[in-house]
Amino acid sequence: MKFSTVFLVAAASVVSVYSAPTLQARDVDPSLVPDFGVTPGTNPDGHGNCQGINGILIPCSCPPPRQQFLDSLNTNVAAGEAVNNPSIKVSFPTGSSKADQQARIVALLVTLQNMNGPGVGCPAVSTVYGELQQQINALPN
Repeated sequence: MKFSTVFLVAAASVVSVYSAPTLQARDVDPSLVPDFGVTPGTNPDGHGNCQGINGILIPCSCPPPRQQFLDSLNTNVAAGEAVNNPSIKVSFPTGSSKADQQARIVALLVTLQNMNGPGVGCPAVSTVYGELQQQINALPN
């Protein structure tokens, strides 16, 4: 009797450990991610370059598809760093303070510019994010 009681308690403990829910980071709210403001493939020059913000040339593949970008952003935010460039820390606060907005825009730019490796992604001028960063930085504290 003692053996079966001990066995049942041990079995119940193992089952409870393996069936316990794991905490997962929530995905970034897509409504807090502005549209890119640039369409990939705009005005190609025949050399792999297309038009970005203010007519600056960017790779025609930039910006990336929105869902691909959101997936990368979610991965970075969950990791707390740019997974393709771990020396850069990333956060994505949801508040409306200037500091929260600055942190979000930095996360967007870091994700954009490091999607395929350290410094291997799309330039800031392939989106309106650089302009938004300037507007946020100009806000009063």
